[in-house]
Amino acid sequence: MEISLRLSDLSFEELEFIRQIGVERVDVHNPDLVPGYQDLGDDYLKAVPRVLNRIRMARLKVASFRFPKIREALLGRPEGHRQIEVLCDLIRVLGSNDVPVIQIDTHSPRLSPGGVPGRIEKMQPRGYVMSAFQLARMREELAKGDLDSPYSHHFTSTLTPEAYHERLVYIYEKIVPVLEDSGVRLAIHTDDPPVPDSEGLLPGLTTPRQITRLLDAVPSTHTGVLFCTGTRYESGVDIHEQIELFGPRIFHVHFRNVRGTLPKDGGYDEVMLDDGDMDMLGVVRALDRVGYKGALNPDHDAVLEGDTENRNAARAFSVGYIRALLSAL
Repeated sequence: MEISLRLSDLSFEELEFIRQIGVERVDVHNPDLVPGYQDLGDDYLKAVPRVLNRIRMARLKVASFRFPKIREALLGRPEGHRQIEVLCDLIRVLGSNDVPVIQIDTHSPRLSPGGVPGRIEKMQPRGYVMSAFQLARMREELAKGDLDSPYSHHFTSTLTPEAYHERLVYIYEKIVPVLEDSGVRLAIHTDDPPVPDSEGLLPGLTTPRQITRLLDAVPSTHTGVLFCTGTRYESGVDIHEQIELFGPRIFHVHFRNVRGTLPKDGGYDEVMLDDGDMDMLGVVRALDRVGYKGALNPDHDAVLEGDTENRNAARAFSVGYIRALLSAL
C-alpha cells in the first residue's frame, strides 16, 4: 500500500510540498484543475494530458482522477448524453496517460451548492474543526419544504430509486467496454452521509446490496469501489466485514476516522485519524489481508490553528500517521 493526496492546485509549492513529505501519488479530485471543465468542450480533453504531464514533471504519479459531471445523466436529462460521451473520451485519454483509476460521482443527485442538509462544521475537544452530520437537522430542513433553500432539488426533482439504478446501469453499459479497452478501472464512492432513500433525499448508493447489485448488473474486472472507511463506518456496518465483502473490488481507499454512527447516534463527527472510534491499524491490516495494494488517501482535512489555505499541517499529520501504520504493518 502507498499514500496519495488530493491536489489543491498545480503550483510548484503544492507539488513540491507533497513530494517533500514522502508522498508519490496524487488524486486529481478538483475538476477545476483542468481548464475547460465547466463546458466539457474539446479544450477540456486537450487540457487533461497537459495537467497530467505537469504532475509527472514534478516526479509524482496520479492515483485517481475524478469526473463529477454525470448528474444530468443520472437525472435522465438530455444533457446527460453529452456527459457520457465526454466521460468515454476522458477514460481513453486517462488510459493513454497511465492513470489507473477514475471516479464518477454516483452521489451527485443528492448534492447542492449547500451539500446535504444536516452537515455542519464542528469544533472537537482538541480544538480543531471538521465536518459533522446530524440526522435530526436534516429532517428539520427537509420538513420545511422550502423551495428557496439550497436543498430545493429534493422537492422539485423526480428520481425514484429504481430509475436511479437503471440509469447507472445504462452508464455502465456505455463505459465498461471503454474501461476494458483502455485499462482504466472505475471506482464508485458511496453517498456521504449514507442516509437511506426513505429519509426524503434523492436516491443514492448507501448499502452494500445497492453497490453489489450495480456491479453485478454489468460484470467487469474494471469496475469496483472507492472504499471510504468513514462513510462505511458512519452507516453502522462492521468495517472489517465490509473489507472482506468487497476484497478485490476495492480499487482506491479514502482513509479517515469518525466518531458515532447514524443508527446508534443519529449522526457522526469527522475526526483526525487518531481521534475516532476506529482502530486504523486494524483497518490497514484488514486491507492487507484481502490483498489491497493501492493507495490510502486521508481524504478530509482538519482545520488547524495557523495552518495554510491548503491545510498543509493537517495533511502532513495524516501522512505521517499513515506512514507509521504502514511501518507497523
